[in-house]
Amino acid sequence: MDARKRALVERYGAWTAHDVQLAEGVWTRDHPPGDAPRLRRVLQLASDLAAKPVEQLRVLDLGCLEGQYAIEFALHGAEVVGIEGREANLAKAWLAKEVLGLERLELIQDDVRRLDPEVHGSFDVVLCLGLLYHLDATDVFGFLARLRSVCHGLAVVDTHVCLAGRRTYEHHGQSYRGLTFVEHSRRASGSEREASRWASLDNSESFWPTRASLLNGLQHAGFTSVLQCEVPVVPGVPRDRVTMVATAGEPVELRAVPSANAVGAAAVPEAPRIPPFIQNQSRVFNLLKRAVLDVRARRSSR
Repeated sequence: MDARKRALVERYGAWTAHDVQLAEGVWTRDHPPGDAPRLRRVLQLASDLAAKPVEQLRVLDLGCLEGQYAIEFALHGAEVVGIEGREANLAKAWLAKEVLGLERLELIQDDVRRLDPEVHGSFDVVLCLGLLYHLDATDVFGFLARLRSVCHGLAVVDTHVCLAGRRTYEHHGQSYRGLTFVEHSRRASGSEREASRWASLDNSESFWPTRASLLNGLQHAGFTSVLQCEVPVVPGVPRDRVTMVATAGEPVELRAVPSANAVGAAAVPEAPRIPPFIQNQSRVFNLLKRAVLDVRARRSSR
């Protein structure tokens, strides 16, 4: 098995992210991992909120990278499908699947933007982890609708959001705010884009929606409730990283106030624009705040 791992690393390079124990003292990466807080969070969410025990779930891992999340669910007995666009990542997931004897794990090389219930079926749990922020504005919100089309339970969306949306994007009559980020140089060749394993497959830019626009996008895609997970804790997570759990349910009908049914659910309002020096609670902001408090204190003492 060590020889197979070495051969894989020689061809595709070392594992970049996902720690998996292949055998006693043998890991996918060259050191035993510490805690895996995000992995724990995602598994706990599925265990707590899905309608079935984990071993009875059908799970889809979108953009599964080197397979850690798909492998974790398969080790718990779930039927799992992992879709990954890059051959190098999928080859590493395949090695772990074979070494660990995970017969209920299916790995597919494909573009997740081609997700189709007629091809891939439906799932109790859909994982969209570290993926959404690699899609461009033309794909993000349509992709959420595709995600909903294969989900009949819950979706876990772990992604970056834009803290101050400066751009408005229209999709199917809805307005969303966010910011565009660079994924690849526009001059990058196909092979250069393929080699950049922590970036998009092909699009040069990605679109990060604001938190409100992400919530609205999930609602417009057909998810009926969305919660943000804070526990289990992921230490050191940046302010712009969120874990959302979206439920693929049916809209309720009010009976005590039936007239409200014609209105439907409200959209999440965008947060007011806050100057960066206040938003970041910089040293300048703290000095200004202290000066204001000092003035108020002097006035109240007169």
